[in-house]
Amino acid sequence: MKKTYLAAAIAAAFSVAGAAQAQDYQMEAGLNYFDDGNTVSDMAVDFTYHIDTVTTADRPLAEAAFLGRNSNISAFYYTPDDDTLEDTMGLGVEWWFEDIYAAADVSDNDGDKDMTLRLGYMLQDGFLIYAGYNDDDAAALSTILLGTKYVADSLNVEVEVSQSDDVNDTVAVSALADYYINNSFSVGASVDKAERGASTFGVQSRYFFTPVFSGEVGYEKTESNPDDLISARVAYRF
Repeated sequence: MKKTYLAAAIAAAFSVAGAAQAQDYQMEAGLNYFDDGNTVSDMAVDFTYHIDTVTTADRPLAEAAFLGRNSNISAFYYTPDDDTLEDTMGLGVEWWFEDIYAAADVSDNDGDKDMTLRLGYMLQDGFLIYAGYNDDDAAALSTILLGTKYVADSLNVEVEVSQSDDVNDTVAVSALADYYINNSFSVGASVDKAERGASTFGVQSRYFFTPVFSGEVGYEKTESNPDDLISARVAYRF
């Protein structure tokens, strides 16, 4: 019932809000909520600072920083509702040297580090390819990554293929696509699949109620897991 009320409230907000216009920004702060109706009822906050002002005119608002090649630093803090679990905090950086892209992310959960490095190249405006490496202390795994991100006028597509150094050298694929109904409103879907593992399917949407205030919702279903995960995020730019 709680999921139904959440979905209905968000749908109502979308229906009455007007379309947002472009407005430049430099920072974004977000508040996140995750709920599976059973064991998960978690919160997180995130913050991103762009080194230069992000121009948003004539492009999807959600992809303005990517299309503008705007370097940034970010941080997040995730706190689970379960008192037996530790909080997680993380830092990230994305840096552009003209068409060359470099990124690093690291998170810490009770001393276990998860670090990801990526290096890529923008082949043309909106079309990035990259290679990366992930090291996860908690899982005692390292993983190599190959991926791409492509943003056109009304479409965002992201695909990543990874291979871990476990006993099976497991290969996994994740894919996501967003369709921009206009520069303020997107709907999309995602899928994650690993060899000999359950698939996860998701749908997501983001809407800018104003040029600087947005809301996001997501739904994920993992095969063989009876609990569906609903996520929500509100964000403000300034």
